[in-house]
Amino acid sequence: MRVIFKQAEDFEISAGFFIAAWKVWFKRFSPSHDAQRHAWKYGKMPIGLSDSSLSDLIREDRRFTLEVMARMMVPWAYRNNAQVDDTFLRDHIEFIQQTTIGYDSGSEEPAACLSDHALSLWDSMSFAEQDTYMNYAEARVQADIEVKSTDPVVLDDQGIELIGEDTYPPYIPEKNADDIEFIRALVRWIEDAPYQAYYLKKPTGEAVAGWHDRLLAFFWPKPRIGYALHYAAVDPLYYRANELAKTLERGNDWDDEWRDMAVKTATELFNVSGTPQKDVTVDNVKKVIKAAIDADENATAKMNSGWTYLAALCTAHLEGEQGRLPLISWNSRVASSVISRLDFLLAEAGVTELGGRFQNIGTVPGWGGTRPRQYTLQWPNGYRSWKTQIAASKLANQIAHILNTETKPSGEKRYRLMPLAGGGKGPWTVRGVQRVLFLDGY
Repeated sequence: MRVIFKQAEDFEISAGFFIAAWKVWFKRFSPSHDAQRHAWKYGKMPIGLSDSSLSDLIREDRRFTLEVMARMMVPWAYRNNAQVDDTFLRDHIEFIQQTTIGYDSGSEEPAACLSDHALSLWDSMSFAEQDTYMNYAEARVQADIEVKSTDPVVLDDQGIELIGEDTYPPYIPEKNADDIEFIRALVRWIEDAPYQAYYLKKPTGEAVAGWHDRLLAFFWPKPRIGYALHYAAVDPLYYRANELAKTLERGNDWDDEWRDMAVKTATELFNVSGTPQKDVTVDNVKKVIKAAIDADENATAKMNSGWTYLAALCTAHLEGEQGRLPLISWNSRVASSVISRLDFLLAEAGVTELGGRFQNIGTVPGWGGTRPRQYTLQWPNGYRSWKTQIAASKLANQIAHILNTETKPSGEKRYRLMPLAGGGKGPWTVRGVQRVLFLDGY
Protein backbone atom coordinates (compact mmCIF):
# COMPACT_ATOMS: atom_id res chain seq x y z
CA MET A 1 0.00 0.00 0.00
CA ARG A 2 1.39 3.36 -1.08
CA VAL A 3 0.76 7.05 -0.51
CA ILE A 4 1.06 8.94 -3.80
CA PHE A 5 1.75 12.66 -4.13
CA LYS A 6 0.26 13.69 -7.47
CA GLN A 7 1.54 17.25 -7.11
CA ALA A 8 5.07 15.84 -7.00
CA GLU A 9 4.80 13.90 -10.27
CA ASP A 10 3.39 10.84 -8.51
CA PHE A 11 6.25 10.50 -6.04
CA GLU A 12 5.26 7.79 -3.59
CA ILE A 13 6.14 6.38 -0.20
CA SER A 14 4.88 3.34 1.64
CA ALA A 15 1.86 3.64 3.90
CA GLY A 16 4.06 2.56 6.81
CA PHE A 17 6.45 5.44 6.14
CA PHE A 18 3.51 7.88 6.01
CA ILE A 19 2.12 6.66 9.36
CA ALA A 20 5.60 6.88 10.91
CA ALA A 21 5.91 10.47 9.67
CA TRP A 22 2.53 11.24 11.24
CA LYS A 23 3.81 9.87 14.55
CA VAL A 24 7.05 11.87 14.30
CA TRP A 25 5.12 15.06 13.53
CA PHE A 26 3.08 14.63 16.70
CA LYS A 27 6.23 13.93 18.73
CA ARG A 28 8.12 16.88 17.29
CA PHE A 29 5.55 19.58 16.68
CA SER A 30 2.24 18.89 18.40
CA PRO A 31 1.67 21.30 21.31
CA SER A 32 -0.19 18.58 23.21
CA HIS A 33 2.31 15.73 22.77
CA ASP A 34 3.95 15.96 26.18
CA ALA A 35 0.61 15.69 27.97
CA GLN A 36 -0.81 12.95 25.76
CA ARG A 37 1.69 10.19 25.05
CA HIS A 38 -0.51 8.43 22.49
CA ALA A 39 -1.94 11.59 20.94
CA TRP A 40 -0.60 10.59 17.53
CA LYS A 41 -2.94 7.60 17.37
CA TYR A 42 -6.17 9.41 18.07
CA GLY A 43 -5.30 13.10 17.83
CA LYS A 44 -6.09 15.54 15.05
CA MET A 45 -3.65 17.39 12.85
CA PRO A 46 -4.66 20.60 11.02
CA ILE A 47 -4.74 20.00 7.27
CA GLY A 48 -3.32 23.43 6.49
CA LEU A 49 -4.20 23.74 2.80
CA SER A 50 -1.89 26.41 1.38
CA ASP A 51 -0.04 27.56 -1.73
CA SER A 52 2.56 29.45 0.34
CA SER A 53 6.22 28.47 0.19
CA LEU A 54 7.52 25.98 2.73
CA SER A 55 9.63 28.72 4.31
CA ASP A 56 6.58 30.98 4.72
CA LEU A 57 4.52 28.18 6.27
CA ILE A 58 7.22 27.55 8.85
CA ARG A 59 7.59 31.27 9.60
CA GLU A 60 3.82 31.29 10.19
CA ASP A 61 4.28 28.48 12.72
CA ARG A 62 2.43 25.95 10.56
CA ARG A 63 4.87 23.09 11.11
CA PHE A 64 2.17 20.98 12.71
CA THR A 65 0.02 20.57 9.60
CA LEU A 66 -0.55 17.75 7.16
CA GLU A 67 0.56 20.13 4.39
CA VAL A 68 4.04 20.71 5.84
CA MET A 69 4.41 17.03 6.70
CA ALA A 70 3.51 16.07 3.13
CA ARG A 71 5.97 18.55 1.65
CA MET A 72 8.76 17.05 3.73
CA MET A 73 8.01 13.62 2.28
CA VAL A 74 8.58 14.69 -1.35
CA PRO A 75 11.82 15.64 -3.18
CA TRP A 76 13.16 19.17 -2.79
CA ALA A 77 11.94 20.36 -6.20
CA TYR A 78 8.30 20.09 -5.08
CA ARG A 79 8.52 21.39 -1.53
CA ASN A 80 7.29 24.88 -2.38
CA ASN A 81 4.22 23.43 -4.10
CA ALA A 82 0.97 22.55 -2.31
CA GLN A 83 0.77 18.77 -1.83
CA VAL A 84 -2.50 18.32 0.06
CA ASP A 85 -5.79 19.04 -1.68
CA ASP A 86 -9.24 17.49 -1.90
CA THR A 87 -7.97 14.90 -4.38
CA PHE A 88 -5.14 13.83 -2.06
CA LEU A 89 -7.53 13.49 0.86
CA ARG A 90 -10.03 11.56 -1.22
CA ASP A 91 -7.41 9.24 -2.71
CA HIS A 92 -6.07 8.35 0.73
CA ILE A 93 -9.33 8.06 2.65
CA GLU A 94 -8.17 4.55 3.56
CA PHE A 95 -5.52 6.08 5.84
CA ILE A 96 -6.77 9.60 6.61
CA GLN A 97 -10.16 10.72 7.88
CA GLN A 98 -11.28 14.33 7.63
CA THR A 99 -12.53 16.07 10.75
CA THR A 100 -12.28 19.49 12.42
CA ILE A 101 -10.50 21.02 15.39
CA GLY A 102 -12.54 23.32 17.60
CA TYR A 103 -10.94 26.21 19.49
CA ASP A 104 -11.97 28.08 22.63
CA SER A 105 -12.83 31.09 20.50
CA GLY A 106 -15.57 29.07 18.86
CA SER A 107 -13.77 28.79 15.52
CA GLU A 108 -13.04 25.53 13.75
CA GLU A 109 -10.26 24.39 11.43
CA PRO A 110 -10.26 21.51 8.94
CA ALA A 111 -8.17 18.66 10.29
CA ALA A 112 -7.31 15.02 9.72
CA CYS A 113 -6.79 11.95 11.87
CA LEU A 114 -5.57 8.44 11.18
CA SER A 115 -8.16 5.86 10.23
CA ASP A 116 -8.72 2.61 12.09
CA HIS A 117 -7.25 0.85 9.05
CA ALA A 118 -4.04 2.91 9.32
CA LEU A 119 -3.69 2.07 13.00
CA SER A 120 -4.32 -1.62 12.33
CA LEU A 121 -1.72 -1.57 9.56
CA TRP A 122 0.83 0.00 11.92
CA ASP A 123 0.11 -2.48 14.68
CA SER A 124 0.51 -5.39 12.24
CA MET A 125 4.11 -4.40 11.46
CA SER A 126 7.07 -5.85 13.31
CA PHE A 127 8.89 -3.54 15.70
CA ALA A 128 11.90 -3.68 13.37
CA GLU A 129 9.81 -2.46 10.44
CA GLN A 130 8.24 0.28 12.55
CA ASP A 131 11.70 1.41 13.67
CA THR A 132 12.96 1.58 10.09
CA TYR A 133 10.11 3.84 9.02
CA MET A 134 10.46 5.97 12.15
CA ASN A 135 14.14 6.47 11.38
CA TYR A 136 13.32 7.49 7.81
CA ALA A 137 10.79 10.02 9.11
CA GLU A 138 13.17 11.40 11.75
CA ALA A 139 15.82 11.80 9.07
CA ARG A 140 13.48 14.00 7.03
CA VAL A 141 13.43 16.46 9.93
CA GLN A 142 17.14 16.31 10.76
CA ALA A 143 18.60 16.37 7.24
CA ASP A 144 19.52 19.28 4.99
CA ILE A 145 16.16 20.65 3.85
CA GLU A 146 16.43 21.67 0.24
CA VAL A 147 13.92 23.78 -1.68
CA LYS A 148 14.02 25.66 -4.98
CA SER A 149 14.29 29.07 -3.30
CA THR A 150 17.10 30.39 -1.09
CA ASP A 151 14.74 31.13 1.81
CA PRO A 152 15.76 29.46 5.09
CA VAL A 153 13.74 26.38 6.03
CA VAL A 154 14.14 25.52 9.71
CA LEU A 155 12.06 22.62 10.96
CA ASP A 156 14.37 21.84 13.86
CA ASP A 157 15.86 24.15 16.49
CA GLN A 158 18.23 26.87 15.36
CA GLY A 159 20.80 29.13 16.95
CA ILE A 160 23.97 30.93 15.91
CA GLU A 161 27.31 29.73 17.23
CA LEU A 162 30.39 31.89 16.92
CA ILE A 163 33.14 29.33 16.49
CA GLY A 164 36.15 30.15 18.66
CA GLU A 165 34.29 32.16 21.30
CA ASP A 166 34.15 29.38 23.89
CA THR A 167 37.09 27.14 22.95
CA TYR A 168 40.05 28.91 21.39
CA PRO A 169 42.24 26.80 19.08
CA PRO A 170 45.36 25.24 20.64
CA TYR A 171 47.47 27.19 18.16
CA ILE A 172 47.17 29.50 15.15
CA PRO A 173 49.46 28.93 12.14
CA GLU A 174 51.47 31.78 10.68
CA LYS A 175 49.61 33.95 8.18
CA ASN A 176 51.67 32.71 5.24
CA ALA A 177 51.65 29.04 6.26
CA ASP A 178 50.58 26.48 3.68
CA ASP A 179 46.98 25.25 3.65
CA ILE A 180 48.04 21.94 5.16
CA GLU A 181 49.18 23.74 8.33
CA PHE A 182 45.72 25.19 8.78
CA ILE A 183 44.25 21.72 8.29
CA ARG A 184 46.60 20.40 10.99
CA ALA A 185 45.41 23.18 13.29
CA LEU A 186 41.78 22.30 12.53
CA VAL A 187 42.40 18.64 13.39
CA ARG A 188 44.10 19.60 16.67
CA TRP A 189 41.30 22.03 17.52
CA ILE A 190 38.58 19.40 17.10
CA GLU A 191 40.69 17.04 19.23
CA ASP A 192 40.94 19.65 21.97
CA ALA A 193 37.42 21.14 21.95
CA PRO A 194 34.63 19.54 24.02
CA TYR A 195 31.56 18.28 22.20
CA GLN A 196 28.00 17.98 23.51
CA ALA A 197 25.36 16.29 21.35
CA TYR A 198 21.84 17.72 21.27
CA TYR A 199 18.50 16.20 20.33
CA LEU A 200 15.09 17.89 20.55
CA LYS A 201 16.89 21.00 21.83
CA LYS A 202 18.24 19.12 24.85
CA PRO A 203 21.72 17.69 25.55
CA THR A 204 21.96 13.96 25.06
CA GLY A 205 24.75 11.83 26.49
CA GLU A 206 27.88 13.07 28.21
CA ALA A 207 30.10 15.80 26.81
CA VAL A 208 33.18 14.29 25.16
CA ALA A 209 36.47 15.43 23.64
CA GLY A 210 38.82 14.03 21.03
CA TRP A 211 38.22 12.51 17.61
CA HIS A 212 37.99 9.01 19.09
CA ASP A 213 35.25 9.80 21.61
CA ARG A 214 33.42 12.13 19.24
CA LEU A 215 33.05 9.27 16.78
CA LEU A 216 31.70 7.00 19.50
CA ALA A 217 29.12 9.73 20.25
CA PHE A 218 27.80 9.65 16.67
CA PHE A 219 24.10 9.00 16.14
CA TRP A 220 21.60 9.34 13.30
CA PRO A 221 18.84 10.30 13.18
CA LYS A 222 18.21 9.96 16.94
CA PRO A 223 20.38 9.02 19.95
CA ARG A 224 19.09 5.45 20.12
CA ILE A 225 20.65 4.82 16.69
CA GLY A 226 24.26 5.23 17.77
CA TYR A 227 27.52 4.58 15.97
CA ALA A 228 27.44 0.77 15.97
CA LEU A 229 23.73 0.43 15.25
CA HIS A 230 23.79 3.00 12.45
CA TYR A 231 26.79 1.28 10.88
CA ALA A 232 25.01 -2.07 10.97
CA ALA A 233 21.87 -0.54 9.45
CA VAL A 234 23.63 1.05 6.47
CA ASP A 235 26.33 -1.57 5.89
CA PRO A 236 24.19 -3.55 3.38
CA LEU A 237 23.77 -0.34 1.38
CA TYR A 238 27.51 0.39 1.53
CA TYR A 239 28.17 -3.12 0.26
CA ARG A 240 25.78 -2.82 -2.67
CA ALA A 241 26.93 0.67 -3.62
CA ASN A 242 30.55 -0.49 -3.69
CA GLU A 243 29.76 -3.62 -5.70
CA LEU A 244 27.94 -1.46 -8.25
CA ALA A 245 30.99 0.80 -8.44
CA LYS A 246 33.46 -2.08 -8.78
CA THR A 247 31.49 -3.49 -11.71
CA LEU A 248 31.78 -0.19 -13.57
CA GLU A 249 35.48 0.05 -12.67
CA ARG A 250 36.08 -3.29 -14.37
CA GLY A 251 34.49 -1.91 -17.53
CA ASN A 252 31.38 -4.07 -17.20
CA ASP A 253 27.78 -2.96 -17.37
CA TRP A 254 24.94 -3.82 -15.01
CA ASP A 255 22.44 -6.49 -16.00
CA ASP A 256 18.71 -6.02 -15.32
CA GLU A 257 18.98 -7.31 -11.76
CA TRP A 258 21.84 -4.96 -10.95
CA ARG A 259 20.07 -2.03 -12.62
CA ASP A 260 17.13 -2.60 -10.30
CA MET A 261 19.56 -2.88 -7.39
CA ALA A 262 21.16 0.45 -8.35
CA VAL A 263 17.87 2.34 -8.16
CA LYS A 264 16.78 0.57 -4.98
CA THR A 265 20.12 1.17 -3.27
CA ALA A 266 20.11 4.88 -4.11
CA THR A 267 16.47 5.28 -3.02
CA GLU A 268 17.14 3.60 0.32
CA LEU A 269 20.25 5.73 0.87
CA PHE A 270 18.18 8.86 0.32
CA ASN A 271 15.63 7.60 2.85
CA VAL A 272 18.36 6.89 5.40
CA SER A 273 19.86 10.36 4.93
CA GLY A 274 16.46 12.08 4.85
CA THR A 275 17.09 13.62 1.42
CA PRO A 276 14.50 12.23 -1.04
CA GLN A 277 15.33 12.83 -4.70
CA LYS A 278 13.45 12.91 -7.96
CA ASP A 279 14.84 11.34 -11.13
CA VAL A 280 16.38 8.36 -9.33
CA THR A 281 16.96 6.52 -12.59
CA VAL A 282 19.52 3.92 -13.59
CA ASP A 283 21.22 6.47 -15.82
CA ASN A 284 21.51 9.12 -13.10
CA VAL A 285 22.75 6.64 -10.50
CA LYS A 286 25.35 5.31 -12.95
CA LYS A 287 26.57 8.81 -13.83
CA VAL A 288 27.04 9.73 -10.17
CA ILE A 289 28.89 6.50 -9.35
CA LYS A 290 31.11 6.84 -12.44
CA ALA A 291 31.94 10.46 -11.61
CA ALA A 292 32.67 9.48 -8.01
CA ILE A 293 35.07 6.61 -8.72
CA ASP A 294 36.82 8.73 -11.37
CA ALA A 295 37.01 11.74 -9.00
CA ASP A 296 35.77 13.81 -11.94
CA GLU A 297 35.54 17.43 -10.82
CA ASN A 298 34.09 18.40 -14.19
CA ALA A 299 31.25 15.88 -14.05
CA THR A 300 27.73 16.89 -15.03
CA ALA A 301 26.14 14.14 -12.93
CA LYS A 302 23.60 14.95 -10.22
CA MET A 303 24.99 16.56 -7.07
CA ASN A 304 23.33 17.90 -3.91
CA SER A 305 23.02 16.91 -0.25
CA GLY A 306 21.50 13.56 -1.27
CA TRP A 307 23.64 12.55 -4.23
CA THR A 308 26.84 13.43 -2.35
CA TYR A 309 25.95 10.63 0.08
CA LEU A 310 25.80 8.10 -2.75
CA ALA A 311 29.09 9.43 -4.14
CA ALA A 312 30.72 8.95 -0.75
CA LEU A 313 29.32 5.49 -0.10
CA CYS A 314 30.22 4.01 -3.47
CA THR A 315 33.89 5.00 -3.09
CA ALA A 316 34.45 3.57 0.40
CA HIS A 317 36.29 0.59 -1.12
CA LEU A 318 38.98 2.98 -2.42
CA GLU A 319 40.18 3.64 1.14
CA GLY A 320 43.91 2.99 1.33
CA GLU A 321 44.38 2.48 -2.43
CA GLN A 322 47.33 4.47 -3.75
CA GLY A 323 46.27 7.26 -6.09
CA ARG A 324 42.53 6.77 -5.47
CA LEU A 325 40.14 9.14 -3.74
CA PRO A 326 37.40 7.94 -1.38
CA LEU A 327 34.86 10.76 -1.25
CA ILE A 328 33.23 12.53 1.66
CA SER A 329 29.55 13.43 1.89
CA TRP A 330 29.81 17.23 1.67
CA ASN A 331 26.49 18.33 3.14
CA SER A 332 25.72 21.48 5.14
CA ARG A 333 26.81 19.95 8.45
CA VAL A 334 30.21 18.78 7.24
CA ALA A 335 30.77 21.99 5.29
CA SER A 336 29.82 24.11 8.33
CA SER A 337 32.29 22.24 10.54
CA VAL A 338 35.24 22.56 8.19
CA ILE A 339 34.63 26.07 6.87
CA SER A 340 33.74 27.68 10.21
CA ARG A 341 36.91 26.37 11.82
CA LEU A 342 39.17 27.17 8.86
CA ASP A 343 37.58 30.62 8.62
CA PHE A 344 38.38 31.39 12.26
CA LEU A 345 41.94 30.06 12.02
CA LEU A 346 42.66 32.05 8.87
CA ALA A 347 41.12 35.25 10.24
CA GLU A 348 43.04 34.94 13.52
CA ALA A 349 46.23 34.47 11.51
CA GLY A 350 45.56 37.79 9.79
CA VAL A 351 44.26 36.49 6.45
CA THR A 352 41.71 38.95 5.02
CA GLU A 353 41.08 37.36 1.62
CA LEU A 354 41.06 33.71 0.59
CA GLY A 355 42.79 34.37 -2.70
CA GLY A 356 44.10 31.01 -3.87
CA ARG A 357 43.67 29.29 -0.52
CA PHE A 358 41.46 26.20 -0.21
CA GLN A 359 40.36 26.39 -3.81
CA ASN A 360 36.85 25.08 -4.51
CA ILE A 361 36.07 24.50 -0.83
CA GLY A 362 32.56 25.92 -0.79
CA THR A 363 29.55 26.35 1.45
CA VAL A 364 26.36 24.28 1.39
CA PRO A 365 23.13 25.93 2.60
CA GLY A 366 21.56 24.46 5.70
CA TRP A 367 19.58 25.64 8.70
CA GLY A 368 19.11 24.11 12.12
CA GLY A 369 21.22 23.59 15.20
CA THR A 370 24.05 26.14 14.91
CA ARG A 371 23.68 26.57 11.17
CA PRO A 372 24.13 28.85 9.33
CA ARG A 373 27.39 29.90 10.96
CA GLN A 374 28.98 33.30 10.60
CA TYR A 375 32.14 33.62 8.50
CA THR A 376 34.68 36.41 8.24
CA LEU A 377 36.02 35.50 4.81
CA GLN A 378 34.10 35.20 1.55
CA TRP A 379 33.80 31.48 0.89
CA PRO A 380 32.37 30.43 -2.49
CA ASN A 381 29.08 28.60 -2.90
CA GLY A 382 29.86 24.89 -3.27
CA TYR A 383 26.28 23.66 -3.47
CA ARG A 384 25.73 21.08 -6.23
CA SER A 385 29.34 21.48 -7.36
CA TRP A 386 31.49 18.51 -8.32
CA LYS A 387 34.56 20.75 -8.06
CA THR A 388 33.69 21.33 -4.41
CA GLN A 389 32.87 17.64 -3.91
CA ILE A 390 36.32 16.58 -5.11
CA ALA A 391 38.21 19.39 -3.33
CA ALA A 392 36.41 18.64 -0.06
CA SER A 393 37.18 14.94 -0.42
CA LYS A 394 40.88 15.67 -0.90
CA LEU A 395 40.78 17.76 2.27
CA ALA A 396 39.02 14.93 4.15
CA ASN A 397 41.72 12.51 3.02
CA GLN A 398 44.35 14.93 4.34
CA ILE A 399 42.56 14.96 7.70
CA ALA A 400 42.56 11.16 7.82
CA HIS A 401 46.27 11.11 6.96
CA ILE A 402 47.06 13.58 9.77
CA LEU A 403 45.06 11.54 12.27
CA ASN A 404 46.93 8.39 11.25
CA THR A 405 50.48 9.75 11.06
CA GLU A 406 51.07 12.84 13.20
CA THR A 407 53.28 12.32 16.24
CA LYS A 408 54.19 14.29 19.35
CA PRO A 409 57.80 15.45 19.94
CA SER A 410 58.28 12.28 22.00
CA GLY A 411 57.49 10.16 18.96
CA GLU A 412 54.16 8.99 20.40
CA LYS A 413 51.15 9.07 18.07
CA ARG A 414 49.21 12.28 18.70
CA TYR A 415 45.79 10.83 17.92
CA ARG A 416 44.13 7.63 19.05
CA LEU A 417 43.22 5.01 16.47
CA MET A 418 39.71 5.10 15.05
CA PRO A 419 37.20 3.02 17.02
CA LEU A 420 35.55 0.45 14.76
CA ALA A 421 31.79 0.01 14.85
CA GLY A 422 32.14 -3.74 15.37
CA GLY A 423 34.73 -3.39 18.13
CA GLY A 424 38.47 -2.90 18.08
CA LYS A 425 40.41 -0.06 16.50
CA GLY A 426 41.98 0.72 13.15
CA PRO A 427 43.35 3.51 10.95
CA TRP A 428 41.17 6.55 10.44
CA THR A 429 39.09 6.50 7.26
CA VAL A 430 37.21 9.20 5.38
CA ARG A 431 33.99 7.60 6.60
CA GLY A 432 35.12 8.05 10.20
CA VAL A 433 36.24 11.62 9.57
CA GLN A 434 32.90 12.37 7.92
CA ARG A 435 30.91 11.20 10.94
CA VAL A 436 32.90 13.38 13.35
CA LEU A 437 32.59 16.44 11.12
CA PHE A 438 28.88 15.74 10.63
CA LEU A 439 28.26 16.03 14.37
CA ASP A 440 30.65 18.97 14.76
CA GLY A 441 28.81 20.94 12.09
CA TYR A 442 25.31 20.67 13.49
